Formats: sequence, C-alpha cells, structure tokens
Amino acid sequence: MRLLHVCSSRSWGGMEMSVARLADLQKGAGHRILLAAAPDSPLWNQARGKQIEVSDFKESGPWDLGGTFKLAQAIKRFLPDVVHVQYSKDLHRAVPANRWAGRRPLVFTKQLGSAVSKRDPWHRFLYSNVSRATAISGFIRDNLTETTVILRERVDLVYLGTDTVKFAPDPAARAQARRELGFNDKDMVIGMMGRMSPGKGFEDFASAASGLRQQGLRFLMIGGASRGEEAYAKKLRESVRERLGNRLVLLGFKPDRERYLRAMDIFAFPSHAESFGLALCEAMAAGLPCAAYAKDGVLDIIEDGVNGLRARVRDPGDLGGKLERLARDGQLRKRLGAAARKTVVNKFSEAGMLAGYLETYRKAIDEARS
Repeated sequence: MRLLHVCSSRSWGGMEMSVARLADLQKGAGHRILLAAAPDSPLWNQARGKQIEVSDFKESGPWDLGGTFKLAQAIKRFLPDVVHVQYSKDLHRAVPANRWAGRRPLVFTKQLGSAVSKRDPWHRFLYSNVSRATAISGFIRDNLTETTVILRERVDLVYLGTDTVKFAPDPAARAQARRELGFNDKDMVIGMMGRMSPGKGFEDFASAASGLRQQGLRFLMIGGASRGEEAYAKKLRESVRERLGNRLVLLGFKPDRERYLRAMDIFAFPSHAESFGLALCEAMAAGLPCAAYAKDGVLDIIEDGVNGLRARVRDPGDLGGKLERLARDGQLRKRLGAAARKTVVNKFSEAGMLAGYLETYRKAIDEARS
C-alpha cells in the first residue's frame, strides 16, 4: 500500500514515537510511506534517519490555508491508498486538503482523550469526512464516540505495539546496567519512566518511595522534559532529589531506555490519566512486575493480581503499599513479571498493531469503493 501519515506535532512523546515506529515497521513490511511532519521536529528527524520519505507540514492553527494547500499537493503527488491522520489538531487541515485532492480514504487515530464536545458544525464536518477511526484503548474509543459524531461501529480498537525483542529480559545486560548505575546485587531497585510532565506521577512516585523503609531499596527515575516544560522538570528534579537523597538515581531522556529498564526489579506507573500506557507495556515486556494507578488505558493492560497490581488513583500511600508488597515477596514478583511479559507478547505486540491497522485500512478502502 501507499500510506500517507500526517502528524505535525513538534513534541516527542508516546504519540510521536508510535507514529515513527509504525511508519518504520510499515516501510519494512514493503509499504510505500510518506510522512507529513513539521520540519526539523523530532518526528521529522527520526523519520529521515530511518530513510522514510517526508513532506513539509508545519505545526499550525486550523486556518492555515498555505499548509492545507501544501498537504493537498502532497496527496495529489503521492496518491496514497490511505491518508492516516495521527494528531487530532491536524484534522482541521487534513480533511479540507484531502477533499481538494480527490477524497482518498482517510483514517484517524485517536491517541489523546478530550473533555471537550466536538459536535459543533465545523467538527461535524471534519469527523463526517473520516472514513474510519482507530482508538488505542477502550477508554479512548469511548471518549471519541462520546465527544464526536463518529459512530462506535466505525472505530476499531488497535493497541499500540511494543517491540518484544528489544524489550525483553536479558540477565547480562541487566548486570551491566546495574554496574553502570552504581547498584549492587543486594539492592532492590524500584523505578519509573516517562516524560516529566504534570500528571505523569513523578511526585506521587517520590511520595510513595519516601515512605518505604525496607533495607536495600533504591530508586531509578528515567525521563526528560516535554517541550515548553523545562522549568517544571527542573523544579521536579530538585524536589525528588531532596525527598529521596542518595537512594535515587535520576536519569534524563534515554533513547536506549530498554537498557535501564533492565536495571530495575519493580516498575511503578503512577500516571494520573493515561490514554494507553506504552511505557508500562515496555516494562512489562522486559519482565518487570508492575504497580500502576487503575485508570483509563491502564485498565486495558493490568489485570489486578494476574499480571500486575492496581493502585487507587492519586493515592501515593496505596501505591507505596503495592510496591512494598512486591519488594517483600520474591515469588509474587516472579509470577507477575512472567505474566506481564506474556500479556504484552500476546496482546500488545508490534505484529498485532500492524495487522490491526492493515485491517482498518482495508475496511476504509472497501467502504470507499462501495
């Protein structure tokens, strides 16, 4: 297939990473890919590094006629079988551009929840021109159908995929990473990973961790600042260092994050509201027993007591209790870690994601022909 992905975001978080990974996997599967992205954005640079063809589509407001016309020209030139819009803000320009260019089947992936109703005339026009939609979790599927005119039967559930080869247990790599970070064999390392943004739960993690007094506990936090939130991240780093002292190792953004996940014994996922939970799936694929706040996309991933532990949302005390339970019970850690990896391999793999999107594309194409 010829596939045009559209994502003008200049950030570098789960959404942008998933777009880059999907495009690369589809290219590897033999599809012809064009990515419309903001020049010199992390997504643009990542795509170019993977030899994925890119087209200039800068981040802009909804009434950017120049950007809309430029995207229409790209569609006319590339003639995609499917236009795949990955960022809801881009619908304002992608839908008119696609209509001008001849109305190719248009698929929209909803990755972020919204509390705003989008049933006004303009949004009705936009969403009525979406051939099919996909949602990355049950929570997001419900949110999309509740806030827009898209019918539930036109929304396919396609989970984000995790590379289960890259994120996998590796005892030798684990030992090396722990030496690099200064952990010894007796240390019990509890960690978390994510963008340093409000709501990701770094403060909750520090609060939960500071109440744990078991001998030999160490803490590892991995994550860099989001664009425009550098001041918040700086203040956060100072705060968690003050609370956890020399028990804490604090790392910035790591492109090879799988290396540092392997240094952990337990993973915490205290996000207040998460559309899916890609970092959680990566930790589970690495065989880590996990404790997570039970909300939104996490409910699709963690089955309490079966492949992880659920904690009450925004309750660091309850999270701390779950982490302490894992730290004190080696058999529980082993059982939940093994079940966690099995869950990701069976339900949240990259192969499953590729198959899911391909099925949605085929539906959109078939429906356009009928």
